[in-house]
Amino acid sequence: MDTCRKSIFNSFAALAILALTAVFSGGCASLRAARGGTDPLTAAERLNLGVTYEQEGELKLALREYRRAERGSMKSAALTYQGNIFAAAGDTPEAERLYRAALKNDPDYPGALNNLAWLLADGNGSLDEAEALIRRALSLEPLPREPYEDTLRSIQAKRAE
Repeated sequence: MDTCRKSIFNSFAALAILALTAVFSGGCASLRAARGGTDPLTAAERLNLGVTYEQEGELKLALREYRRAERGSMKSAALTYQGNIFAAAGDTPEAERLYRAALKNDPDYPGALNNLAWLLADGNGSLDEAEALIRRALSLEPLPREPYEDTLRSIQAKRAE
């Protein structure tokens, strides 16, 4: 019986050591990757993490993640998400700068087209430019369409005032 217990204990101990080795070596590899310049997260994962932080009210952390996501095909989305934070905070010049930077990177990015159009219509911007931007966004057939159509209705209502 004693021999059997020792054997089971040794098996569990070996498994525990193996598991801890895997955890710690993986963790160290991740730390090395982060320090070495290779990001262990994709740009899309960084955006998702930023959205989570933003929803939790952690705006500085959200901005940090959006800035880290500014690579490759995610650059326009990352710039637009940053602009959204500044627009919500009332910093319209910075929001506009970020939306325009997103559009400079990708002139057909529907989110930036919509949000810049909304920002211009909601503030003292050009309604002509706002309408041109939202019509361009709608021509790209974004889904869902409702937010884009809402922006167009808002612009049209401002014109009617």
